[in-house]
Amino acid sequence: MEPVIRWASGNNRPILMIPGPTELPWPVIQAMNQPPMIQYDQNFDLNILEPTTLALRQVFQTADGEVLIMPGSGRTALETSAISLVEPGDRVVVIVAGQFGVLMREIMSRVGAQVTEFPVEWGQPLDLARLDREVERVKPKILTLVHNETSTGSTYPGEAVGAIARRHAALFLLDSVSSLAGLDVRTDAWGADCNMTGSQKCLAAPLGMALVSVSPRAWQAMERRAHKAGTWVYDLLHWREFWIPVSRGGKIPDGAPRRQPISIPTHLTLAMQAAVRLILEEGLPNRFQRHAVAGRAFRAGLDALRLELFPDPSIVSNTVSCFKVPNGVEAGAVVKQMRDRYGILIGTGLDRFRSSTLRVGHMGITASPLYVLPTLSALELALRDLGYKSEAGAAVAAAQSIFATADGA
Repeated sequence: MEPVIRWASGNNRPILMIPGPTELPWPVIQAMNQPPMIQYDQNFDLNILEPTTLALRQVFQTADGEVLIMPGSGRTALETSAISLVEPGDRVVVIVAGQFGVLMREIMSRVGAQVTEFPVEWGQPLDLARLDREVERVKPKILTLVHNETSTGSTYPGEAVGAIARRHAALFLLDSVSSLAGLDVRTDAWGADCNMTGSQKCLAAPLGMALVSVSPRAWQAMERRAHKAGTWVYDLLHWREFWIPVSRGGKIPDGAPRRQPISIPTHLTLAMQAAVRLILEEGLPNRFQRHAVAGRAFRAGLDALRLELFPDPSIVSNTVSCFKVPNGVEAGAVVKQMRDRYGILIGTGLDRFRSSTLRVGHMGITASPLYVLPTLSALELALRDLGYKSEAGAAVAAAQSIFATADGA
């Protein structure tokens, strides 16, 4: 038997180029290397949790809303917002353009909403005029959108959908799980009443924290509920009662001790604090540009490999690329070969596209030549191992030509 070289031999884990969780910056890892602390100690509240949530307001681009952190993931953020706002029978229009639109539909159904699904063919643009007519017909309390549909590598127009929600007096719930801090997500300008995300994607913090920004309109809608939310832990009103000071519209007298409605993981908060510091030091416009260049570079590499993107070119994402595998190649085999032989982990597609598409995340620190170029090289080699031939080095050369220009044009 011929010997097989495993280029990843000796690596204790693969490099994460999946659509989350992402690789962590070293300062974020270092932040967790601290002795344990008490989560209800005022030192933690005043010097770690509060400064972190206030700094996150800049990342969310909100001056009017509160940003809250709690244990969980992006899905926790989605469910918390739904539980806090929806009463049984409330009409909700859910835009379903991929697997995570399906998830939002299911969450809304579970909390008792009267759901109207607005279907969009996976990977295809959103018909805004048709959506406007549907929202006018249904007159919902809430309109929801997955801004960056991770399952298809597609980005949808948050600003335009938010304008439709406002025009019809609906609350706007925005899932920014794979876009916030990588794409230009403007919470206030888009009218997002709950902007919901997770820690482990473009924020480049560890998995384990849910983040939600809550607008004044959303607080008012929660206060008008006829019945309390069906769960104590995930009722956002408790944050207003226990945590937010009177000067910001809450119930706690300014300067008085505050309480967390949910015990907050201290080490994960320290990591988030470090991640936010890195984001703001880089500057949001610079960070968005970096992700845009990395997205273009990765797509240039795919084009050089003669691989076809899954979504329509007009809505391709700069944080997640979804592309079709060549005929005769199985997506799972590519993932296994890249992981086992080349030490880089990418993801398959989801649902009915699991065997025919692949997904690569270029977000957080992985939106850079340091990660994009080796990933394209490993992809080329893995495909070659599986029988798909392409010009050697063409993908890396194409991507490098994008990175080599000052603005990535």
